[in-house]
Amino acid sequence: MFSIHALFIAGVSYLLVLFGAAYLTERGKLPKRLVRHPLVHALSLGIYASVWTFYGIFGMVQDAGITYLTSYLAATLAFVLAPAIMVPILRISRTHQLSSLADLFAFRFRSGPVGTLTSLLVVAATLPLIAIQIQAVADSLYLLNKDAPRDLIAATFCAVMALFAILFGARHASLRNRNNGLVVAMAVESLIKLAALLAIAGYSLFIIFGGPAGLEQWLADNPAALKSIQHIPENENWHTLLLAFFATTIVMPHMYHLAFTENSSALSLQKASWLMPLYLFFMALTVPIIVWAGMKLEATEVTEYLVLNIGVVLDSKTLTLLAFLGGLSAASGVIIVATVSMASMLQNHLLLPITQVPDNVRFYNWLLWLRRILIVVLMSSSYLFYTQYSRPETLYLLALIAFISFLQFLPGLLATLFWAGINRWGFVLGLCTGTGSWLLTMLLPIALDQNINVLDFDINTDDWHQSAVFSLLLNCVVLVVASRLLPTGDEERKAADACMLNVMQQPMGIRLNATRVEDFEALLRPRLGTETAKRELQSAIGQLGISYEVLSPLDLLRLRTQLEQHLSGLVGPVEAATILEPLDRHDPIEGFRARDVHLLESQLEQYHQRLGGLAAELDELRRYHRLTLQKLPVGVCTLDSDGRILFWNAEIEHYTGLSADDVLTWRPASLPAPWGELFTCFTESDRSHLPNQKLVVNGQPRWFSLHKAQLNEQKAHSGMVILLEDESDTLMLADKLAHNERLASIGRFAAGVAHEIGNPVTGIACLAQNLKFETESPLVLESGEQILDQTKRISRIVQSLVRFAHTGRQDHVTQHDPVDIYACIAEAIQLVSLDSRGRHQRYQNDVPPHLQVVGDLQQLLQVFVNLLNNACDASPELGLISISAEQEDEKVIIRMQDEGSGIPAELQDRLFEPFFTTKDPGKGTGLGLPLVYNIIEEHYGNIEILSPADKKQNKGTLVVITLPGLPLSEL
Repeated sequence: MFSIHALFIAGVSYLLVLFGAAYLTERGKLPKRLVRHPLVHALSLGIYASVWTFYGIFGMVQDAGITYLTSYLAATLAFVLAPAIMVPILRISRTHQLSSLADLFAFRFRSGPVGTLTSLLVVAATLPLIAIQIQAVADSLYLLNKDAPRDLIAATFCAVMALFAILFGARHASLRNRNNGLVVAMAVESLIKLAALLAIAGYSLFIIFGGPAGLEQWLADNPAALKSIQHIPENENWHTLLLAFFATTIVMPHMYHLAFTENSSALSLQKASWLMPLYLFFMALTVPIIVWAGMKLEATEVTEYLVLNIGVVLDSKTLTLLAFLGGLSAASGVIIVATVSMASMLQNHLLLPITQVPDNVRFYNWLLWLRRILIVVLMSSSYLFYTQYSRPETLYLLALIAFISFLQFLPGLLATLFWAGINRWGFVLGLCTGTGSWLLTMLLPIALDQNINVLDFDINTDDWHQSAVFSLLLNCVVLVVASRLLPTGDEERKAADACMLNVMQQPMGIRLNATRVEDFEALLRPRLGTETAKRELQSAIGQLGISYEVLSPLDLLRLRTQLEQHLSGLVGPVEAATILEPLDRHDPIEGFRARDVHLLESQLEQYHQRLGGLAAELDELRRYHRLTLQKLPVGVCTLDSDGRILFWNAEIEHYTGLSADDVLTWRPASLPAPWGELFTCFTESDRSHLPNQKLVVNGQPRWFSLHKAQLNEQKAHSGMVILLEDESDTLMLADKLAHNERLASIGRFAAGVAHEIGNPVTGIACLAQNLKFETESPLVLESGEQILDQTKRISRIVQSLVRFAHTGRQDHVTQHDPVDIYACIAEAIQLVSLDSRGRHQRYQNDVPPHLQVVGDLQQLLQVFVNLLNNACDASPELGLISISAEQEDEKVIIRMQDEGSGIPAELQDRLFEPFFTTKDPGKGTGLGLPLVYNIIEEHYGNIEILSPADKKQNKGTLVVITLPGLPLSEL
């Protein structure tokens, strides 16, 4: 029907479509939204439908009837259970950069030999599967053209598949990088397979049978055809088939690679949980129609290739070409992806542990070429296997044997996800026992006897079923018994928790023999080379978002964990752990450690949205308790069993000015003064409480009380919690109450003094008034008036003292009248000049004449006299004291500036406190400025003291007084 050249062109055209899809994807020619869409990745999982479900399934229908549905139902069940099985595997693989089933088991059991054993068994089980794909392509071409050379066709096909795998499956040295071109190509081949089967089934239904009614009539006339599909075998072999196909859906290398290694989001598996069952439903739906069409056309000579024979019998090139391309797509997808996956397994678990990287090569290129060589070797091995077992009538039987071989990995996989008690000895002994039993009872007879009758392995007999069930039960029993009897290492337990508890690896209880990035680089350089070591470190540091120059102990631990994950994607988990092992120094002290807890918390925050069930509830409880501690109105600090800071809440950050990010994992002695000494002494003392400790914080005295408690009284190294309370406000309030009591006492004393002074002052005033009746001398009369004015001032001063002592309470209402501020200041200058300390100063009154304020003249005069006296005391001899004033709206601003020594900044807040003075004893009472402040307040004004006034020379004091002026309407 077809010439060799036509078949060659058809095959090449199909492969060019795959190449084109992959090439356009890798070059960014296709929209990223399409390439990275979860449905595209979910559709690529249609690679599950190999030539077994495209060709071999028709042979199974003829022999076992409805049992053919087991392959579809098992895969459907696996995808429906994806949230429980496949999504956890994806999270483990993504977190720890695991690229294959061997990587997963090597990481879980922390053992290189486990990874090597898994790799070898997977390759041994997959080579027959790949050989079947090669055989199907070669046989299909031979059926279409008897002159086609099978071996040459198979060799050419293998060479093209190897080329595709190298170009689009081995583009990156590290498996952290996704091969999007490969995923898109597999999605395209999945569509081609389904489209081919649907087209042939549609043609059979509507053309061969004339529609649904014609098919129904034909089945009524040929009941044996319907019974052949509905036939249910008497034995229960289908149970084992269902379990075997369920396992292969997850553990086959090409399925694992696409589902987990090339997957970047759990969303695609969620999409696959409904898309793949729908995809498999349409494929299964086509099988009975195509089988019945073959029966009607009597095209059942070679049942495995029934879908191909229909087009041959009808002499339809279109149907034949569709069937051929569908089979070619089914075979090519499995071969390409399985070869890429097995090459990475053999590289990481067989060659890298025993191979030394040459010093004169680039590590990334060396890894790429090593993987490419392995792809060629694996493809050649598959071709050799095909040449040894190329009997077309055993197509589905060989596939069945390959599928059952993967069943031996199912107990270990489920135990990895759901049972932390399994250890490496149980896994290895169980796997070897089950596989050995399978080899002896099923595979070995075929391998030793080329003339064995395939009817001896009829799918309807119990021989293979009993062998499979026995080997699986033996695997499970040995796995459980050995895991219980043989010891489990600490690293295995922690890896088990990492696999079970939402994929977060617990800290390993280690200290690092590294204090800087250069130590990591020196460790990586001999194995990876200088350039690769630097690139991997820069990549890990960039993902963590930490500073390259300054790394805390926690940062170093995070870097070590991140680096192991990066190297795991590059050289496998075992080799990565081996490279970094010299960094680890195990810590003999048991208990929580700050760096470990914070590493766990950073992982919890990273995976918060992915947690579910009890883990999610526990995490919410953790977050609630942590937030409670953060919001407490007292400082909370906890120390781990190693004496390092584990928790540092917001209140203690406020007290100390030290953020949690800066001090976590520090010892208390490393804290800056005064906190380091305070916390160290307190933690080392036997006292549980330390009240009212005075510290100077930011130049201000503060008082703190400390309390502590051991987190576990029965353990010597159990950690400690420390509470820090700020007692400053309480103590200051107590001082203020005592101060107010003293002021009240002064008030009572001042009232008594005023009463006692009042009598003689009244007598002096009376005598001064009587002078005008006793003499007519102008000089004496003038002196009498001055004496009378000064007695009034004495009375007012005493009244002001009383009012201040009683917190501004007045016995009578002071009359406020317009006051000429220029004249008031001039009089104050004259009075101050009478004293010896004011006589040697220079005064400059720059107040505009006739500028008026509203107030009491005598009180304002007292204000300026007190301020001028203070300026004279602070100024050098012949110092200039200047007074100026200006009016702004209805306010008058008065400025008085001297050239004195100024007031220290630490004393300026206490200037208006009663009895506070900087003068020598006997030269000041500390009541001058408080009286000034009280008078200004009574005048609804404001006073402000700025020092130094001259910032360049750092001297002088400026007093700024604001008083109410006359309304603008009265000016």
